[in-house]
Amino acid sequence: MNRTSFAIDGDKLELNAGDANTFKGFGYLSCNNSSRLLLDYKWEHRDSYDEILQILFGGKHPMMRMLKVEMGDDANTSSGTEPATVRSATENANVRRGAGFQLIADVKKIQPELKTSILRWGEPGWLRKLWFNAKSSDPDNNIDKKAFEPMYQWYKKTIVAAYETYGYLIDYIDPDRNETKHPMIKWIKWFADRIANDHDEFPNDFPVEKYNQIKMIASDQNYERDFGDMMVADKELRDRVQAVGFHYNTDDGKNKPFTKLADEYHHEVWYSEGIAPMTMGRYRVRATNGDGIGGRQSGLDVANRLIKSYVKSRRSLYIFQPAVSAYYTGVNYSHKELINANRPWSGYYEVDNIGLQCMKHFTDFAKSGWADEGAWRYLTSACDSQVGGTENLDHNRQAPSYMTLVAPDKNDYSIILDNDSSESRTYEIDVKNMGNAETKQITIWQSIGPKSSKDVYDSRMKQIRETISPVEGKAEIVVNPHSIVTATTLDLADDNEVVYHRFESQYADQTLGIENADNVLYQDDFSYTGYPDDYLKLRGNTPRFTADQGGAFEIANQDGHNVLEQVITENQRANDWEYSFAPSLTVGDDKWSDYEVSVSMKFDHETLQNSPTGNYFGIGLRELTDVKGRLESAPYVFKVYIDGACELIKDDQIVALDHVDVLDIAATHQIKFAADGNQLTASIDGKVVFKYTDTNNPRYSGRVKLGSGYYHTQISQLTVKQLSRGTIISNRIDDLDAAVLYTGEWNHVCGLGNTKWNRTLSTATADQSKEPSFAFDFTGTGFSLIGAQETQSSLKIVVDGVTVDSNRIPQPGDDRTENSVVRGLSSGKHHVLISVVGGTYTLDAVDQIK
Repeated sequence: MNRTSFAIDGDKLELNAGDANTFKGFGYLSCNNSSRLLLDYKWEHRDSYDEILQILFGGKHPMMRMLKVEMGDDANTSSGTEPATVRSATENANVRRGAGFQLIADVKKIQPELKTSILRWGEPGWLRKLWFNAKSSDPDNNIDKKAFEPMYQWYKKTIVAAYETYGYLIDYIDPDRNETKHPMIKWIKWFADRIANDHDEFPNDFPVEKYNQIKMIASDQNYERDFGDMMVADKELRDRVQAVGFHYNTDDGKNKPFTKLADEYHHEVWYSEGIAPMTMGRYRVRATNGDGIGGRQSGLDVANRLIKSYVKSRRSLYIFQPAVSAYYTGVNYSHKELINANRPWSGYYEVDNIGLQCMKHFTDFAKSGWADEGAWRYLTSACDSQVGGTENLDHNRQAPSYMTLVAPDKNDYSIILDNDSSESRTYEIDVKNMGNAETKQITIWQSIGPKSSKDVYDSRMKQIRETISPVEGKAEIVVNPHSIVTATTLDLADDNEVVYHRFESQYADQTLGIENADNVLYQDDFSYTGYPDDYLKLRGNTPRFTADQGGAFEIANQDGHNVLEQVITENQRANDWEYSFAPSLTVGDDKWSDYEVSVSMKFDHETLQNSPTGNYFGIGLRELTDVKGRLESAPYVFKVYIDGACELIKDDQIVALDHVDVLDIAATHQIKFAADGNQLTASIDGKVVFKYTDTNNPRYSGRVKLGSGYYHTQISQLTVKQLSRGTIISNRIDDLDAAVLYTGEWNHVCGLGNTKWNRTLSTATADQSKEPSFAFDFTGTGFSLIGAQETQSSLKIVVDGVTVDSNRIPQPGDDRTENSVVRGLSSGKHHVLISVVGGTYTLDAVDQIK
């Protein structure tokens, strides 16, 4: 039977464990380029920026209580490059580089009591030689102690700069490498002692005493859990490290060291990096599996992780990576967020209202935080999770999963119950030794998917289902299939912050440059006239609308004029976290189609170095997927080397070679690269170098990439110009959007890889008895069907009742690319019906062309 009984016994509430069992809610991890575009929201649409921060950090029941910044090293750390705050041993830290530290400052205006933490991904170039063995199997013994002080100075300079620039002090530091496999115990102890006893070379009025009290958090391992055993076995280590954390695993180690650290030694244990829901709930509810708001990597799944990670390993804080995805989609790990914010020119952002509310089932009904803030406690004896899995909780889903949080005065409690199975579960609770709370009414708040496919996706989110009255302290709570419930003694029925309302951007998702009359989609000379005089200073010289994927591209002043310069040379290359490629950046809108990129650039002919990547400049067109952070992630690339050699590259393969004679390496050159349909044209200083027709699965849309070797390559002008009217994409709808209507047998899947739009796909096989089809309405002159085709299929395309093509054969290709394009329709509203008449067809999205 699906019945579970447990007691809420106030006598078992531990109130003397410090912060080991305080409910801390959730944290926001800013790292690897994930917050980059928030800088542009802040300047282009401050209202949207403030709304995003308010949703996560604001109000009486803030969801996020921690902001963790992973310090960059000017190399790609999975989804992009985070800039280093210090680039030489003598440089002062610049915490305006990147978004992380100023993000903390802005959040602290909303939530002054916000907790903060920092650690590093890898080592910037000036520390590379000293710390080269950080990636070895025994870094603790392979790194000389003389390397410790320079590394400490990086952290110290950064913390001091954050205080002097923004007025706050960091609360926690992990001195070790992010996701280390081999924790450096000697280094951690040395660092803890150094920071606790450092009284020298601080600015006037700096809070040295508080600096000496900054807490240590270690060791941020990924899957590995041996640091817990090291802590248990080493009292000196325990005395120095106040909090421990690891990633992507709910369970404890074999000897349950983390449980012991929390229960016996009263250390904080964090889920210091975990996923946000993958595939937003408004798409997920249309999946074929019938899980509604649940399923693998859903809001219910992530809620289960919070419950289970406390039960199994005493994690009292769950940190999202990322909470906000403010990078361009298509990078590694994209479509994994509570809020998607990659359209800063329009101010548009998208909230996963399903995933967000699943998390608010915890934080809206208990005071989160630390002991000195009066935070509620976990009642360990009234928490359990028997759901299977250690990362993706994807088996034994019908098992009990619940968490009980209690106010320190025992006057109130809340129980969060998660049921991501197809069967109801009944919980019998017995409330005792809880004073007045024993007789209080219990309000049942429920979130569950829509009753039918015709209902709005969030029509039953976070609603009061019923109110029950315990009898002699006993009550029954039913949790419906694929739902989450909070049973609480708090009376919040009239609290507008708790009662569900959908979070939506006030702005439409507008394509960059689509309304420009002069056909210029985007132009930048990096002078930023019209912006405040301190615009660049406050952004750490970060150019507008760009996202670095390798190296560092920043604004520099050259002979009185601003230029965009790649500032990392071979000598400054980082000791990578895992890997990184040559410098490149991404800019613009993935809805651009036929366009020409024109760049005024100048080679660096003064830096002398042995460079395995060479001295070149490159332009990439129609980039949609950039998992590795490479210029060649764009399907079409034009590269010009300083010796005049030229390459035309398609899908990472050279398809044409040429040479420009007597290229003046000291001059500024005009490099142009254009894609008009399947026609590519590349030129240098007005001379056409390549003309190429792509007849093998051409790509038709995507962003711009720019790249160079590890040289101080400079760009003085960037212009992106639309070539053909009636080709720009005005809107993209996902295959699981409610705007797409299906008939016949389709398999709708979510939670897939990050190269699929929103991690979803819809697939159907031709069936003469009941022809599978889909329909949508749009306004424009054409449309494209997106999705890689594994096998050949054929489609019948009908527009406004007229058959456009009775046997369209979709082209094969990669994820996110067009398999069928229909253009040249009359401008206006259209109804499209597409039937699968042969083979098996896969749809990922529909692009609507203006």
